[in-house]
Amino acid sequence: MKIHPMLCLAAAACLQAQDPDVQAELARQSARIAELEKKAAAKPEAKPDAGAFKFPAELTPYVLIDATLGSRTNATADGRTKVDFMESWFSGSRWGLKGAIKTNVDGLSVIYKLESEYFLYDGEQGKANTLFNRDAWLGIKSKELGQITFGRQNSLARDFAVIYGDPFAHADVNYDEGGWTNNNNFKSLVYYAGAVSVGSPTGGPAQTRIDKGAVWKKVTDGGFAMGAAYNLNYESNTTTKNSTASVALGYNAKAFHLAGFYTQANNNGHTQKSASAGGNVKPVEWLRINAGYFHYTAEQGLNHPDRKDSAFTVSASVQTDPKWSYYLGFQSMKADDAGMGAATGAWVNPFADTANKAYFVSGRRDTTYGGVRRHLGKKMEAYVVCDYLKLHDAFRLSATNPHDSQTEFALGLRIRAL
Repeated sequence: MKIHPMLCLAAAACLQAQDPDVQAELARQSARIAELEKKAAAKPEAKPDAGAFKFPAELTPYVLIDATLGSRTNATADGRTKVDFMESWFSGSRWGLKGAIKTNVDGLSVIYKLESEYFLYDGEQGKANTLFNRDAWLGIKSKELGQITFGRQNSLARDFAVIYGDPFAHADVNYDEGGWTNNNNFKSLVYYAGAVSVGSPTGGPAQTRIDKGAVWKKVTDGGFAMGAAYNLNYESNTTTKNSTASVALGYNAKAFHLAGFYTQANNNGHTQKSASAGGNVKPVEWLRINAGYFHYTAEQGLNHPDRKDSAFTVSASVQTDPKWSYYLGFQSMKADDAGMGAATGAWVNPFADTANKAYFVSGRRDTTYGGVRRHLGKKMEAYVVCDYLKLHDAFRLSATNPHDSQTEFALGLRIRAL
């Protein structure tokens, strides 16, 4: 069907006649839309539910839960194997509060941390009658100054040496407190990075944390890290007996990280010294290799020979898939003329009171270990781990009852909201 040209001309004339009205209506609608958008932008945000609780920005609560089911050979004098829920293999279960509060001094913040450990299998505190047994400190932090903290906290050496002493920890030297594995047959290496902390309020020596500590750390934009620490004591008439001084250095590069420390302690009037150096390297993106060496000496009093220890560690971690990571390590710890107790004749941890013991022996302990972690999310993981301990010469441990070897195997599940 053909449309008559006159109809087309009539329709065009009609639209042209209405055009001013259409334009006016469009202008009115545009003005209305602009007015509504302006009101919406000026409208205050909806207030949260008055009944909902929200932590202030200066307060961060956190929790870590680590459940471990494991087996341990030679758990009895007649060589039996024990299967049980264990103290957490990877990380001590804990909860705590931490935060940073800005001051009116440009760039300066007050920081703090209160942390408590507990046993998942029975709910008991990590240390009886001590709520914040892991951390209880207050400090200040700025880019120029670094970080200074006062109170109960990790020994400085522990935080620097963790980058090569434990393949499960972070690779770079930073302000964090080093998270060595918690309860296994290769944990004892951490005691070379420990400190003396003797006093009736806290109980015996061989600590990897310090009471009454003052710790300074600084990590520069150029990759250098440095620190110094000193812990006061519970003695009534001296500031040196049963105290520890420590210095540390580190360097962070893109493909490798280095660290070392020197620590000197006065343990009931006897000098103990520990020094270490090591680091890690990533030759390829999916592989990290760690290695380090420790040397320790301790005066033992009464004209007894000085105890001399040397130890080394080497380990590797592999992660070719974000969901899986694999670990393998070996460490050897050798002690010469170590004072032993008369009752057990067992190994005494570095920085313990080795003076005036019943007799002195030499020996070595070697530990091979490995693990697999299946990452179930950013804050969850399951793991399978094992270690094999072998004692040489006169070396003995109370945990091996008193056999010269022990094998541990464990399954675990860990969640953390940190």
